[in-house]
Amino acid sequence: MTTIAAHRAAAIVLLLICIPAEAATVATVAGRSITEEELDRAVGDRLMRIRTEEYNVRRAMLEELIADRLLQAEAARRNVSVEELLKGEVESKISIPPAAELEAFYEGTRERFAGMSKDEGVRQIADGMRKQALAGRKRDFVKSLRGAAGVEVRLKPPRVAVRDDGPARGKASAPVTIVEFSDFECPFCSRAAQTMRKIAETYGDDVRIVFRDFPLASHRGAPRAAEAGRCANEQKKFWDLHDLLLARGGVPLSDGDLHKAAADAGLDLDLFNVCLASGKYAGAWKASQEEGSRAGVTSTPTFFINGRMVIGAAPYEQFQSIVEDELEIFRNSVETKEKRAALPAVPNVR
Repeated sequence: MTTIAAHRAAAIVLLLICIPAEAATVATVAGRSITEEELDRAVGDRLMRIRTEEYNVRRAMLEELIADRLLQAEAARRNVSVEELLKGEVESKISIPPAAELEAFYEGTRERFAGMSKDEGVRQIADGMRKQALAGRKRDFVKSLRGAAGVEVRLKPPRVAVRDDGPARGKASAPVTIVEFSDFECPFCSRAAQTMRKIAETYGDDVRIVFRDFPLASHRGAPRAAEAGRCANEQKKFWDLHDLLLARGGVPLSDGDLHKAAADAGLDLDLFNVCLASGKYAGAWKASQEEGSRAGVTSTPTFFINGRMVIGAAPYEQFQSIVEDELEIFRNSVETKEKRAALPAVPNVR
């Protein structure tokens, strides 16, 4: 290319770079455009559920790839095949309960094996236990390899900012905050409450749990129960009432049920009754519900762990995995800050 041609090409490139791109139009109404940017603003975080599902699939596959890479590297280091490595480190180190225990388990759960003989049922139990033991041992072995290899995951989870201004358990300085949008008539919220208690017991000051109201339209007593929770919070008894209401397993709640729970929680009933009758917290739960909807909440319970969405009464292990992930991110950020602070000052040379 000649020098003149090169200059012309560069000028065209600069011209193309400097001219602002026209916003993409996704619809036209009566001659007026609706741009993609406007649509994105309107959607807000309502696609959070889809983004979270996509991330979970990608992260699960990434973990498989990491595990495969670690196993291949360790097998190469030992000069064996991956199959030989797994046989020695996984298969040879698991054990299945003796036949007597398997038969006892079968007798206690034989309704699950309708249409099978006892021998078939016991074989199925033994096979299931073996598979579970293999998966657990392999997971532990890969975890040990991971720690030694210094694995760094750079795939970023989607996050959404939700306020943590509801009743809370744990220190405000905790590195992990779990915001739960919940409903006192939701049976799955009742189950999730047990998981949250276990998380609190396990992680102590490292985790703060915040309750936000999201009463569902299908649960007639849920809005009133949300107001009762706010009234209990005035007397610093929110969690006492919370635990009693969710312990009911998600059954419909009447005013009588709320008053009984308030009494059992040790509230001053005169103050509680005046507060509940006033309806002064109706606007509060509605505002919480609206914020949840903007964040992508459509069902209860829905959690945000440092902004990462978890939908439903997920197993404890799923919460544990994300909490551990967030704590590792926190520890790495602290270590980075400490390392930077320890560096000698760079002289200001002019």
